[in-house]
Amino acid sequence: MKKVLRKQIIEARLGISQEKKLQSSKKVMDMLMEEEHFLKADFVGIFYPTQNEMDLTPLIDKYPQKIFAYPKIVNDKIQFLQVDKTIELKKSHFGVSEPSYGFDITSKLEVIIVPALGMTKNNYRLGYGKGYYDKFFKVYQNPYKIGIIYEQEEVSFEPQAHDVPLDTYFKG
Repeated sequence: MKKVLRKQIIEARLGISQEKKLQSSKKVMDMLMEEEHFLKADFVGIFYPTQNEMDLTPLIDKYPQKIFAYPKIVNDKIQFLQVDKTIELKKSHFGVSEPSYGFDITSKLEVIIVPALGMTKNNYRLGYGKGYYDKFFKVYQNPYKIGIIYEQEEVSFEPQAHDVPLDTYFKG
């Protein structure tokens, strides 16, 4: 079921125009700029866009007082490395841009903005299928978790034992 949904959404995303991507990114950033957990947080996990995901990275410049971090897979686990002016991104073997080095601020994160292919009405995330975020959230339960999807990506599936619900999600 999840595999089929993943394939459908990835294919549909290929047809998303640059204009739609920009509109959706702006809509989600506007929602985040009113979200109390995000506004209060000093340490925020954010993703670097790939595969037609929304680009929320302008938030980094808009909130210079916050410390942002990008995810990086290290020893089959997610770590969040602090974003700074010298950050160097390299493509991982999954085709995702990750920091090549940086300060690990994983344990300090208060909010994590999570990329998703789909979200269920009860906040379960359809990811890319590797389970990294679910494993991460089993260990790091404190950060407020916000999924990000396009308008038409609400999905329905039966959560499995390893699935961890997010706190909320925004549609762009």
